[in-house]
Amino acid sequence: MKNVLLLAFAGLLSARVTFAQAPENKPDNTKHVAVAAQSVPKGNGKIAGVILDEAVQKPVEFATISLVDKATGKTVDGTVSDDKGKFSLVRVPAGLYQLSVSFLGYQSRVIENISISNKEEVNVGAISLKSDTKVLDEVAVTGDRLLIEDKVDRMVYNAEKDITNIGGTASDVLKKVPGVTVDLDGNVSLRGSSNLRVLINNKPSAVMATSVAAALQQIPSDLIKSVEIITNPSAKYDAEGTAGIINIITKKNSLQGINGVVNATYGNRISGVNGSVIYRKGKFGLNTSLGRNWRNNPLESNRETYYRGIPAIDRLSQTMAGSREGQFQMLQLGADYDLSKKSSLSAGLRMQSGEFAYNSSLTSTQFRNDRVTAANTRKNRSAFDNLNYDLNLDFTTQLSKPGQELSVLGLLSRSNRNNAHFTDVLNRDQQLTLKEQNLNDAYNEEKTFQVDYTHPFKNKHLLEVGAKVILRYAESDFQFLQANPPSAPFVEVPNRTDVFSYDQNVGAAYASYEFSLQKKYNFKLGSRYEYTHVNGDFTSSKTSVVQDYDNFIPSIAISRSLKNNQTVKFNYTKRIQRPQLGYLNPFENRTDTFNIQVGNPNLQAEITNAYELGYSTFFKNGFSVNASFFWRQTNNSIESYIIPNQEGVNYTTFANIGRNSSYGVSLFSSAKFLKKGSVSANVNVFYNDLESEGTLLNASNASMMYNSNLNVSYAFNKGISAQAFAQYNSPKVTLQGKVYPFAIYNFAVKKDILAKNGSISVGVDNPFNETLKQKIILKTPSVEQTNNMYLYARQFKISGSYKFGKVTAKGQPKRKKKINNDDAKSEGDSNG
Repeated sequence: MKNVLLLAFAGLLSARVTFAQAPENKPDNTKHVAVAAQSVPKGNGKIAGVILDEAVQKPVEFATISLVDKATGKTVDGTVSDDKGKFSLVRVPAGLYQLSVSFLGYQSRVIENISISNKEEVNVGAISLKSDTKVLDEVAVTGDRLLIEDKVDRMVYNAEKDITNIGGTASDVLKKVPGVTVDLDGNVSLRGSSNLRVLINNKPSAVMATSVAAALQQIPSDLIKSVEIITNPSAKYDAEGTAGIINIITKKNSLQGINGVVNATYGNRISGVNGSVIYRKGKFGLNTSLGRNWRNNPLESNRETYYRGIPAIDRLSQTMAGSREGQFQMLQLGADYDLSKKSSLSAGLRMQSGEFAYNSSLTSTQFRNDRVTAANTRKNRSAFDNLNYDLNLDFTTQLSKPGQELSVLGLLSRSNRNNAHFTDVLNRDQQLTLKEQNLNDAYNEEKTFQVDYTHPFKNKHLLEVGAKVILRYAESDFQFLQANPPSAPFVEVPNRTDVFSYDQNVGAAYASYEFSLQKKYNFKLGSRYEYTHVNGDFTSSKTSVVQDYDNFIPSIAISRSLKNNQTVKFNYTKRIQRPQLGYLNPFENRTDTFNIQVGNPNLQAEITNAYELGYSTFFKNGFSVNASFFWRQTNNSIESYIIPNQEGVNYTTFANIGRNSSYGVSLFSSAKFLKKGSVSANVNVFYNDLESEGTLLNASNASMMYNSNLNVSYAFNKGISAQAFAQYNSPKVTLQGKVYPFAIYNFAVKKDILAKNGSISVGVDNPFNETLKQKIILKTPSVEQTNNMYLYARQFKISGSYKFGKVTAKGQPKRKKKINNDDAKSEGDSNG
């Protein structure tokens, strides 16, 4: 614990010293940071208003507002408008001022002669901006966003600003996000919990229900704009996701005209090509993205298993060598049309497909009293292919009152996945004795309907209500065949063959109310009701699983603004974690017949209480700090566990057997240095206490854990920039074991070419380690197992990018509503 605290303190201290440099000048859309470096007024007055698009009377987000003292002509304060177009300047001394308002694509506006006395509040009302129709010929329109942004209800990682992401996948991007951990298998956790929900462009995807890890590896990083982390969702969000929500935002824009980008990467582990084109004219907009990548990952592992009290075996020694190869495709199509000045219709299609091959040779040797009693080698050939799509249709309309909005949303998602394992079993003399086929055809389908209504009141009070229905269907058709002897025809094994179908229907309604007290406290109170019906059937055995339950989900969010740009926040919510197909699928993965993984269709939903206390501040030189203290308590958590049979075969499955408590602190800081450099650091320190009591499993485990990362970038002259990233993950406890620490790091350099319309970059991942070692220990009363996995993670890559087209900045686009299905627990990479 002492080393953890020293690490956190040293990181923050070194950052604070380095950041005490002259602040970098910002472009207009982040002027509020630069303005903060000037003489900040100190009074008791307040100036507020709202920025609107003159043509459509819609809010303009991120407009820059500057406050100029008429007596001196100097800018004394500034800010930007929020997502509703609102802004406020506080602590303004008495005097005569003018307001200057500007934003890309609009003509600037100046409001003259604003007089304010001590303790007076002046509301300038609506300030309308006219569109600026000037054509931007082949000019890249970019803002100088920070790499990490701390917003009111979420933290945003701007992935497109991180050049070490070029040529990778979404899995590589998530490794850089504060609070997120991605292990060597690609499984994702947030603040130490894997119970989370991953969205793409605010929408769920059925592919995530099958395997989050596999789905993330199919999304090219070059198509990702940013990643949002929401640790305490309000009542408006689905109640699922114990740790919170990860929302991946892909690149798109709303500028008039046509423009696009093409990217290509070649590397020794990952190669790919992708591109996107955006077209907008008048009321109609169209965007499309297409990507394809290839992966090649050799793997090695060794495993030692010791048994107690099992007559047939004392020890099992296993070694494996193999490779994973795959190619993945991704297509996105989106269209939107402004039906009127207040109404819009949008539709989208997102498709992913992949073909994945895994060839390995696994040798297993059994010992009894230090003598070899049996041995075999399994030559495994595994093939996976999947096709997934999400189709949405959304309608949004603004009603008569400003801010009054109604939206009707629909979504259809489907994920198909075929697994095929072919095995040749050889004896100690390497003679073929048996052939096996293990086949599984599985798919998920989701139909979602949602209605949301927003109603504003006086004094900035806001009511949000809505209803939602999710209809889910999952099916797994699994079959096991053997040819024994190998020259005989394949014969189906009945007790390992079945068809499992699963219906899960969720109905929900919510209401939340947002208001302020004494102009210092902000409250958002809400409640959500969800009803769940589950019906699962096994065709062959004629057995079924039926569940019905309802839940009331309260949520409380309170924030208090303090002096000197400080904010304190408190959040409480209850969360539900429903199991999805990866946990439920009774298909047995028998690639290794001594270690078999199988789902449990009788799982019930988890219930978690989550508390969080947060503090944030930023200083004049751009240095910012965010600290969050959190506590999560789950009393019926879904945990994996291992049970051996009398022949020494270890079965891993899942059950609602755990009490899972996590409490700790998340620290994040970022700053600029030497005018052209930026650095961010994140440390998560938490105590995880796991316990299971009962006849099924009596075990407990607890430990202090932490993870940290550091991201440093610098922009040199002549269009050259460089970036470095490193992450360390401490040991992690499980209910029956321990995962040992590991570290990853990478470097990249980029050079702009062709008048900044193109770029070339060179990157390297883990250059000083050919392989990354992941050590996992499992302990039960009868089994102790040590597994060492070696992943060839050293990668060199070269990438190129080119932007083309003409765009016109014209008008502020309508804000589109999207469906968020945040309500299903997805096992990281279950069942193959």
